[in-house]
Amino acid sequence: MRRRRLAAELQRLRTASRRTLEEVADYLECSPAKISRIENGQVTVRIQDARDLLDLYSVEGDRREVLLQMVRQSRSKGWWSPYADLLDEGAQTLLSLEDEASAILIYETNLVTALLQTRSYAWEMLSAWHDVRLDLVQRKVELKMARQQILTRTDGPPRLDVVLDESSLRRTVGTPDVMSEQYLRLVAAADQANVTLRVLPFEAGSHQAMGFPFQIFEFAGDDPHIVFVELLSGSECFESAEEVGRYRAAFNQVSDRALDPARSRRFIELLAASAGRMPRSS
Repeated sequence: MRRRRLAAELQRLRTASRRTLEEVADYLECSPAKISRIENGQVTVRIQDARDLLDLYSVEGDRREVLLQMVRQSRSKGWWSPYADLLDEGAQTLLSLEDEASAILIYETNLVTALLQTRSYAWEMLSAWHDVRLDLVQRKVELKMARQQILTRTDGPPRLDVVLDESSLRRTVGTPDVMSEQYLRLVAAADQANVTLRVLPFEAGSHQAMGFPFQIFEFAGDDPHIVFVELLSGSECFESAEEVGRYRAAFNQVSDRALDPARSRRFIELLAASAGRMPRSS
């Protein structure tokens, strides 16, 4: 994401300077394809190349230092680098989106969303993959727990807005005790100032997003919103205004049809009570 922001800014600067890719490539003594890859965020910019580009675009003072800092940040490793062997490109993209988003909107149909899972729930879910060694399952669980720290960080945690289909709460993962603990975790999350949790009950009927879980990431400033969809064997991102708008409309629809936050909290409390972990209130 840092690289994408930098790439967009470098493209804006070249456009403002009225220079072609070929002219910039001649200045850097490289191919136009390299400049194109830099401006598309496909490659990391070397600090010297960045200085040369800023010289060419006559960028000085504070603005220059801000952009050079962006270059340094784009080359730094994410907090998840110790888990790199567990992550494909799509998973690293997801963690980067979570780390930099100012707001995360999630519609989940079958499971409790990863950012609100308990350790036991995550273990039961991941250990169902019988072709994964248990030591790797443990590391994947640790990674999930580490992801959740963004919600309580002191330097601007993202706003999390989650709609859980009732089926994601009714589906048993592990033992009743595991589910009880998970329900209580959701109740606690609903009390966090930056978390909004809604339940979409079965009686809400049909809607635009049926069968299609997704996440929308919103960012501060002018960065475009991004939709992220996880698949069984990969993931896909959508960035066009048309696609993002379609998913935003679907999220608004399920939000409108879901129980409000107070009733959703009560709904989950009753599930926890039925599992024997908290008494029903009259």
